[in-house]
Amino acid sequence: MSERRFTAVFERDEAGFIYAHVPELPEVQTQGRTLDEAREMVRAAIDQALELRRERGESIPAEGWAATELVEVS
Repeated sequence: MSERRFTAVFERDEAGFIYAHVPELPEVQTQGRTLDEAREMVRAAIDQALELRRERGESIPAEGWAATELVEVS
């Protein structure tokens, strides 16, 4: 099986957890207490989502792209 790459977006929530989601796979949303934990959790969630999509005969999206940047306003 070939390796696939997906974009994971990490954000800190109000409770201090790191929330992670994958734009290409809307069903993938998870969190961790630390960035490392959130990374582990999102990898596991991606694996599970891909497995379920394969079982259902659903398509697997191509590699995606997302960017974030700080925007200053006054």
